[in-house]
Amino acid sequence: MAELATQSAPVHDQFSALSDQTEFLGMAVDSRHTEVALENAPPVPKPSSSEIEENGGVERKTDDASGDRDEVKLSSKDVWCNVNELRLRSSTIDQLSRNETELRIKMYFHISNPLNRWRKFRYVTWKFFLQLAKTFCIAAQIALFVSSQAGLQSSYVSEAHSVFSKLLIASTSPSQKGIVSPSVVYNTYSTQDVLGQLELAGNNFYTRPFPAIGYDHALLSNGSMIPIQVVAALYSRAELNTSDNTYVVNTTLVKNIFDLLPAEEGGSTITQQFLKSCGDKCFDRLLSMDVIFAAKLIRVINPTQGIVRCFSTNVKLSYVALDSGIGQYSLFTTLKCSLCKNATILNPTQENLKVVVVFTVLLDVILCLVSAPSFAITLFTLKMAYVLAKAMKKFYQNSLHIQLHWKDFVTLYPYWHLFSILSDLCTFTATLMKLVLDVNFECQHDPPYDDDLVRIFLGIGVVLHATVILRYISYFRQFNVLSRALDRAAPQLLKYILFVAILFMAFMLCGWLVLSPYHRKFTTLTQSFNTLFTVLNGDDLYNTFTAIEISENTLVYTFGQAFLTTFMTLFIYTVLNLFISLIVQAHEESQDVDIATRNEVTRFVYSEHLTNGATSLKDLGLSKKCIEADVIMNRASKNKERSTTEL
Repeated sequence: MAELATQSAPVHDQFSALSDQTEFLGMAVDSRHTEVALENAPPVPKPSSSEIEENGGVERKTDDASGDRDEVKLSSKDVWCNVNELRLRSSTIDQLSRNETELRIKMYFHISNPLNRWRKFRYVTWKFFLQLAKTFCIAAQIALFVSSQAGLQSSYVSEAHSVFSKLLIASTSPSQKGIVSPSVVYNTYSTQDVLGQLELAGNNFYTRPFPAIGYDHALLSNGSMIPIQVVAALYSRAELNTSDNTYVVNTTLVKNIFDLLPAEEGGSTITQQFLKSCGDKCFDRLLSMDVIFAAKLIRVINPTQGIVRCFSTNVKLSYVALDSGIGQYSLFTTLKCSLCKNATILNPTQENLKVVVVFTVLLDVILCLVSAPSFAITLFTLKMAYVLAKAMKKFYQNSLHIQLHWKDFVTLYPYWHLFSILSDLCTFTATLMKLVLDVNFECQHDPPYDDDLVRIFLGIGVVLHATVILRYISYFRQFNVLSRALDRAAPQLLKYILFVAILFMAFMLCGWLVLSPYHRKFTTLTQSFNTLFTVLNGDDLYNTFTAIEISENTLVYTFGQAFLTTFMTLFIYTVLNLFISLIVQAHEESQDVDIATRNEVTRFVYSEHLTNGATSLKDLGLSKKCIEADVIMNRASKNKERSTTEL
């Protein structure tokens, strides 16, 4: 520490502007500001106990003869205690803006990684351990949830669909055109075909037993079978006058809903009931109809633990009358987990199932308790970032006469904080909804909602939580290649994607407009988007090119070939490769970027003192990096030159 000379009263007034913080830290003021030659100065009295406390608890000894203060060296422990006291001090925005050292220390702590916080401040980042605990809880929760809800696996739904297809659909050859998902589409060419299919499906559903164990009819509360329901959409009027060959149609749609009862109960066949309920000239006015069959399924998921799940099933036989004169019908099967009423499971290992249920509920409670404080800590971090940003802006404005832009503070609001908040919200919401479902199943109550919503929230929470974990891993330079490249390339990529999206939308609309009457992959706007996006990735190119026959329309065929060729040449060979080159260039640039000079926040944190009485991180022993003050002060001179030019 530099030696301070004895000061006279007039000179003492010159140094009254020195901050209290320099005295608090026991640090010497820069010699450029403190070197003053004094003669015949009176001796300085011995400091009192209160003055010793103000100086950081270190007594400054003086020479009785000369009155000069001896150099007082603070130990690293004393400096660390003083730095931590500054970090923990509760200061307002105005106070921070007037205390450069405190502001620098708090901003350095804010942008430091957990390992650096422990090394420099002996601070434990509890959020990191909360995220680790949350990771294990989510993994266990997903494993238990999927295993307990395994009855809704796609393979089982597909098998159930095959059972109902065998029972309700006549053995006819399927059509090769039209929509083929989620079921095969069958063509009909006459009214008799439709009525015959309807009669077959109704009789088989009411009279024939289901061809698989665990399938049964759904029953009403009085024990009777739920009847077949028909929902028909018809035109209000459709008449064909053969005498003058005129056709009158009113396109206003009317919905007609009615039930089809078994033949022995209704006194008439399925066909007779349909024609009577459908109305006059039914098939002339019919646009579409859905025939809905209600059934229930019971599946033993885990025989050793006695886990049984029941499903309410809606089987929909959908018929659509096309303008070409062809009618198409297909089968749709949907399953929804429901209550197993009056189900008695005889299994000696039933007690093990109770243990699993208790463990699952306990795990859900722990996950909620972990997500809540994680959410609160992230909100507090964002609040602290706002305070630091306002204080830094005010400090630059008042002390350095520099106006900062909001872009200069982006570093204080990293995007992964937003991902962390959304992850905690999704996980907390999904866990609460799952708890409600588990309680309803155990209490033999119908679930208030479907578990698909729980799966969606939980899935989104897992993906967002992974980004938070990757952020902690990316603090190590060996593992942050992806994050560094994306951070560097994000501004250019967003502008580039916006430009490309406009061009892609133009091609999408053009294809939909011109090729939709001739190309099945451009029939709708959504199909046009999917087709072009598939071609962009180099998939299904040959089938897309050959879907238009040259014999259909030579002009459209030529335009289609030129359209697809232009799109492929522009997007695959230019747009896609340029997109990749931007990421590669950003990755190369990110390797040469110095963390201390990459933005205004880090330049301020690692800079020399900018005002009298302040201290840099290097002088405090917190960092080996030190940016010259001219790097920041040059910005002030440029702003002054710009203001003068504007005037």
